[in-house]
Amino acid sequence: MASTDSVVAVKQVAVLGTGIMGSAMARNLAAAGMRTVAWDRSRSAVAALAEAGVISAASPDDAVREAQVVITMLPTADVVRSIMLSAGVVSSLAEHAVRAQMGHDRRHRYDSDRRRARQAPRCPGSGRS
Repeated sequence: MASTDSVVAVKQVAVLGTGIMGSAMARNLAAAGMRTVAWDRSRSAVAALAEAGVISAASPDDAVREAQVVITMLPTADVVRSIMLSAGVVSSLAEHAVRAQMGHDRRHRYDSDRRRARQAPRCPGSGRS
């Protein structure tokens, strides 16, 4: 059992990737009253979530900057690596943020991600592990 001093209050969740599954996650989080910020390579995919109360971020690093929980639901391992490393997401993670990798790239954990984030559990959304 973890001690209570390791619990981080979740005030904001970021969702990177708002395709079919990511948009459903973002919509449900916002419906549950959670401040939800989303980013997708397709601006129209995120814009469609505004009615549900999801906030659109201009970039992936902007989406994660103040989030205590970051959900990545991206289509391929190459896209995950590109977004996490090239787009500056890892360096923008809030201290003690929890990152849930829901899509691909199960074999790679980023050294700076490991240091900054509390956890980076793998939660495959494709039905594969």
